[in-house]
Amino acid sequence: MNESERNRLLIAIQQRTGLFYRSDQLLSIERTLTQLMRRLDLDNPDDFVSAIDEDPDVYNQLVNEITIGETYFFREPKHFEFIRRQVIPGWRARRGASLPLRAWSAACASGEEAYSLAILCDQMSQPVDLLGTDISPHSIAQARRASYREWSFRGGAMAMVQNHFTEIHLPHHQKRYELSERLRRRVHFQLRNLASNTYPDRQAGIDNFDLILCRNVLIYFDRGTIDAIAPRLYESLAPGGWLITASGDPPLTPQANVDTITTEYGTFYQRHLAFANDETQPHSAFESPPHPTPRDTHTPRDPHTSEDARKPTSPADAVRGSRATLPGDATQDQAAQDHVTQDHAPPSHTRPPSRTITAAREALASGNYDLAIRMTEGHLQHADACAIHVRSQARISTEAAIESCADAVARHPLATELHYLHASLLLDRNQLDEALRAIGRALFLDRSAVMVQFLSGSIQLRRGQWKIAYRHFENAFKGCTQQDPHALIPYSKRDTAAATAAAAESEMKKICDLLAKSP
Repeated sequence: MNESERNRLLIAIQQRTGLFYRSDQLLSIERTLTQLMRRLDLDNPDDFVSAIDEDPDVYNQLVNEITIGETYFFREPKHFEFIRRQVIPGWRARRGASLPLRAWSAACASGEEAYSLAILCDQMSQPVDLLGTDISPHSIAQARRASYREWSFRGGAMAMVQNHFTEIHLPHHQKRYELSERLRRRVHFQLRNLASNTYPDRQAGIDNFDLILCRNVLIYFDRGTIDAIAPRLYESLAPGGWLITASGDPPLTPQANVDTITTEYGTFYQRHLAFANDETQPHSAFESPPHPTPRDTHTPRDPHTSEDARKPTSPADAVRGSRATLPGDATQDQAAQDHVTQDHAPPSHTRPPSRTITAAREALASGNYDLAIRMTEGHLQHADACAIHVRSQARISTEAAIESCADAVARHPLATELHYLHASLLLDRNQLDEALRAIGRALFLDRSAVMVQFLSGSIQLRRGQWKIAYRHFENAFKGCTQQDPHALIPYSKRDTAAATAAAAESEMKKICDLLAKSP
């Protein structure tokens, strides 16, 4: 097929499945689709699209070919440790130990993730009502069989699960492992396209979850699809429920009644608790008791404000030692001021006045750093203002800038620029290990950011990791060459793509010289 036919076909597939393919994946997906069309005896991509719409079997074959079922038991063990140490104890403190935890493994593939959670809950004597969904009928059928080869237990998982499986010997010295019927009955599976607007769905049991695992699937969607999926996942959570995405997944768009919480186990999302009685509701080890909020009985309730949004506090606010402020809610704004100092203002989902930000940027650019600091210090609940504030402080005192930036990244854990600035400041102080951790968070948030790749290279070069540094500089160089040479690179000191590419190329040459001289 030619490029035009391929692009039309990929658009049709994205419209039906939500799956998006990057430029580096186009040749591979074209080969896959061509082979499938040949098996179906179809020559024309338009006929293929018609067959997808008219024949469910063709659609299922397509899905099985283009989806990646790469998974294994207890993948990313730190996530399960977070569930063991924080999610389940917190849930028990609120609801008691006898009620079943409601959990959803979204895009569950062949079921290893869902069964991992079932095993963890069994180990903790925690009743669980667990749902697994996937777009692929073939994967759902595999999940229901719950029979796995040794490859599904790589990474040391076998030691954690062996008591729950029976080893089955097959011809040619091969083995399979079958999950116990007792655990298999705890997990239910159904077909569901995560990109479709078909959930929450109370009738199908897809709502009010205490825990949602949606890992290693968002990377296959474009930003628009992810932004459509995120609110549906949030709405599928019960109050206080957790959403866990993979460390390599793109960040989700914030929502007023959901907090983004960065922990030692990763960055996760928690829906606010809705307390019926602030003074009497139990709280978990991950929460502090909510403070009573003064209520203005003369203020009418806004019918467009959700019940969760009207509640005065959330577990994440207690973790931060602050209370969430919702724009336009004067009662909550006043209550929050009772518990939050000016230096630790709560995060907001609105942006600061654009004229203020523009003026502060101009002050920074003109060298009037004190003025830029004064203009932004009242708007530190906004990531843009924090970045200007930190950059201005850095021109006066690196130590003060590091301290401010540490506060800023705690307040805005999804602000890539703030993590980048933090790493840059730490590198200036030669705190290489801390700088590496900070830039790692920025890379997690946005691997395509040119300056994040460039700074990663600088840190690794300073650490003597020449080959790793080279790859980062190469990524930065490639990122620049894909842009207009005169375009300004975000997070840089107004450097153009051409100038940044030249700088990256110079660093790559320096590393080549070092490698050539090394024994």
